[in-house]
Amino acid sequence: MNGFFITAAIVAVICVIWWTVKSEKGATSFALSALQGIAAMCAVNLTGLVTGVTLAVNWYTIATFIVLGLPGVIGALVLKFIMAV
Repeated sequence: MNGFFITAAIVAVICVIWWTVKSEKGATSFALSALQGIAAMCAVNLTGLVTGVTLAVNWYTIATFIVLGLPGVIGALVLKFIMAV
């Protein structure tokens, strides 16, 4: 099962890098997406004081939020809810 997740992570990183290189404004879009991911993580953890929903902050999650942006944060929240049930 770990092999599947590692392969999926590698494919996601390759897709993001390929899109960044091929796009005309790829670097700018990637930087804005990374900032959105970090801002969303901070927003989720800040509102977690009220709602009780927080995300772990470590190198893996931060790398996910930087590479995938807002969809990475949403995916982490979905996984947190699925694993909690």
